[in-house]
Amino acid sequence: TRVSRCLKRPGIRSTQWGMEVIDTSNDEVLLSLNPDKPFTPGSVAKVLTTAAALEKLGPDFRFRTGVYTSGTLLPDGTLSGDLYLVGRGDPHLSATSSDPSEKSAFRELAEKLSALGIRRVQGQIIGDDSYFDASGDGSGWTSRELKARYGAPISALSINNNLLSVNAWPGKLKQSVAVGLEPRSSCFRIRNLAVTGSRRSRRSIHARLISGTRTIVVSGVLPAGQSYSRHLPLDQPAVAAAGVLMDELRREGIAVDGGVGAVHSNEVARSRREELRLLAEHQSLPLIHALETINKDSQNLHAEMLLRTLGAEVGSAGTDEAGLQVVNRFLLEAGIESRQVSLSDGCGLSRENLLTPRFQTSLLKYLSTQPYFGLFLNTLAVSGTDGTLKHRMVTGPARGVVYAKTGTLNGVSTLSGYMTTASGRQLIFSIFANNARASMKRIRRTIDEICSLLVNLY
Repeated sequence: TRVSRCLKRPGIRSTQWGMEVIDTSNDEVLLSLNPDKPFTPGSVAKVLTTAAALEKLGPDFRFRTGVYTSGTLLPDGTLSGDLYLVGRGDPHLSATSSDPSEKSAFRELAEKLSALGIRRVQGQIIGDDSYFDASGDGSGWTSRELKARYGAPISALSINNNLLSVNAWPGKLKQSVAVGLEPRSSCFRIRNLAVTGSRRSRRSIHARLISGTRTIVVSGVLPAGQSYSRHLPLDQPAVAAAGVLMDELRREGIAVDGGVGAVHSNEVARSRREELRLLAEHQSLPLIHALETINKDSQNLHAEMLLRTLGAEVGSAGTDEAGLQVVNRFLLEAGIESRQVSLSDGCGLSRENLLTPRFQTSLLKYLSTQPYFGLFLNTLAVSGTDGTLKHRMVTGPARGVVYAKTGTLNGVSTLSGYMTTASGRQLIFSIFANNARASMKRIRRTIDEICSLLVNLY
């Protein structure tokens, strides 16, 4: 009754609601509303991708990024041929390490190549992302989403979440602004047309990456005393990664005669594969660390890369279709009824995804019975503590006892996971809100209130 009252408030009652809450000890259904109605889940769909990966790849699976060549290393340290930087879906590759005491993957690879005695590369540094299919877009994504930082292009060889950060600072009045890029790479060209204005001037600075090129144009006016930062989706992440490796090689004293290039076609890569030999390799942290980023922080690119890795490692190809086939096979083998489930991508950005509350609680129930459950549980955001729930349920009975995956799209807010009640009962819940007329803030507040009620009621 108290939950019903929450849903009858003005602006809330016109929203389409679906939910199911069960007790894990006896499967008793404690709350049910439209449990078999399909809803757009938003990022709750990431639970399917990460659960399938945990079961099919295992928590200790590691992504491998290698440097290969078909050339010959001469006695004077000259490598007569190209270097191929081959990506295999590592989502955490970055030009710099998040931990200052650790090396980046690119620095590690450059040092390993230097240790082999390489002093000069006569050819190019070629980024090879053919482990995935050539399409860098998520299925069902809108053009607006593809231009946003949360819709970054998908590539088997990614860097810095496939975003180029453009930062600018004012200079002297009417003089050029200072511009910096992250990742820093000599393969990018900056056309700096932006100037410094007075403190009262109108801010009009803008940065854009010319499509199909490595040229960034910065234009407009930046008022004195201000700074500018923008994240641009990288449309050629494999080339950018190759450029970062080239710069690291030069820092190691290895000259590179050629520039950078890329191989996207699996057919081309396959024809060269027998000629190539491995020179150096970087291995990622175990898979469970990647799952934490995906579920706690709701990282779209990482989820899509993981879906394609499932397709490449377990299925027939590094495509989203092959990855979704692996996910569906996982559900079938787990005995989870999924006839009303429709999946279009691995991260939940597509509105073509459809899940029912009952399906979602059934999946979470299955996961709670598996030996890896403790690992999976710790990948979820915790109410009032971390991830996408850090600023939700920060006070009251639900703080710290809700482990869940959030989902948010325009007009969509969802939450699904586990909670421990005040009496110590373990509950599984799924709450879906679609076609919301009220603000997302009000919808989220209502969902959080329902969670608090459940914690107190049971």
